[in-house]
Amino acid sequence: MWTNWAGNHSASTELTRPATLEALQNTVSGPQSLRVVGAGHSFTPIVAGAERILDLSELQMPMLSAAEDGQIWVNANARLRDLSPALAAQGLAIRNLGDINAQSLAGAVSTATHGTGRELPCLAAEITEARLVGAQGDILTTDDIPLEMAQVTLGLLGVLAEARINVVPKYNLRRQVRLSALQDSLATMHQNWTENRNFEFFYIPFTGKTVELRHALTDAPESKAPRDLDMIAVKVLKLARNAGGLSAGLRTALLKLLTLAQSDEDYVGESWRVLCSDRHIRFKEMEYHLPPEVAGDVLAEVFLRLERDHKDIYFPIEVRQTAGDTACLSPFQGGPRISVAIHTDAREDHSRFFDALEPLFVEAGGRPHWGKMHGLSYKDLSKLYPDFDRFCALREQMDPTGKFLTPALARLFLP
Repeated sequence: MWTNWAGNHSASTELTRPATLEALQNTVSGPQSLRVVGAGHSFTPIVAGAERILDLSELQMPMLSAAEDGQIWVNANARLRDLSPALAAQGLAIRNLGDINAQSLAGAVSTATHGTGRELPCLAAEITEARLVGAQGDILTTDDIPLEMAQVTLGLLGVLAEARINVVPKYNLRRQVRLSALQDSLATMHQNWTENRNFEFFYIPFTGKTVELRHALTDAPESKAPRDLDMIAVKVLKLARNAGGLSAGLRTALLKLLTLAQSDEDYVGESWRVLCSDRHIRFKEMEYHLPPEVAGDVLAEVFLRLERDHKDIYFPIEVRQTAGDTACLSPFQGGPRISVAIHTDAREDHSRFFDALEPLFVEAGGRPHWGKMHGLSYKDLSKLYPDFDRFCALREQMDPTGKFLTPALARLFLP
């Protein structure tokens, strides 16, 4: 039985674990439909329904080659948390990462997973070449598939085996964390993205407060890492939510204590250690990427509706920005986007909250994160992406029998 990280999707299909590239080719060449699983950090149902499920964690391939001209070939099915220290051993690093690094590189790039930074693109934009196993078991490269098609694919064009990615010299970051008023964060967010290498903020529901995070390049030596109190904070937020069922005043008091306990942070460390953290409390997530010029108005409405209609929500709302790129299925194609991520407890019903806010994101021209929950279909997506139909035509050409399609993916990519 396979289950994703959040536990909201599972499949009883037995996993196949090919150990060599030849075995992978032979497996893929079979007639049945298949999907590849990475770390299971997608919240979408794109694995369930496949006749075969492949786990490539035992594939015997070198994790890294030697770097050349600021680029390096990597095993696409290695986890980001393993790639970063391996790169560091060669004096290298990935230019930017998200706040979770449990994913496989293939899973992260295939869903356009991103970090934050107005001038920093998503991980997929760092791919300069790729090798895939096609539907017939053949080896395909970016000579066969245009690069802008191969960077973000949801696994629809083949199984990503290796990728050549941009890397930079290993670097340290200085992280500064502070509590701010929500209105101040909204008023200064564009300025903060302009002035900081990385900037993001989390709104703490029903407090009027945000936690702002800034990262800057530094030559300063590493300092002692602060205690990771995120898990404790989320537990307190849930406790306050539950207490609110007895007394609204009790919830307010607990939230005030939480914000008073929030201390500023100033920490220097190796880039991937500073950018990434563990997530021990499981959740479900929806994230939309908005045009920057409308993000402020949309966020104001999101916070209004949250506190008016959804008093059961306690997870913070995350706001980031990512640079534009040229990949056909990248939500950031054509220019930068501001990302708004909403969450619910993995064991609680998400539908009322997500269904209430999704139309707001869509009406503003938002594009959904491919690895997170959304309710769109082919008709919606073909309007949001200029090259969507071009990608769909290539998908049909490369995989005419729909080997890499599942029912959920068919809803997205078949007219």
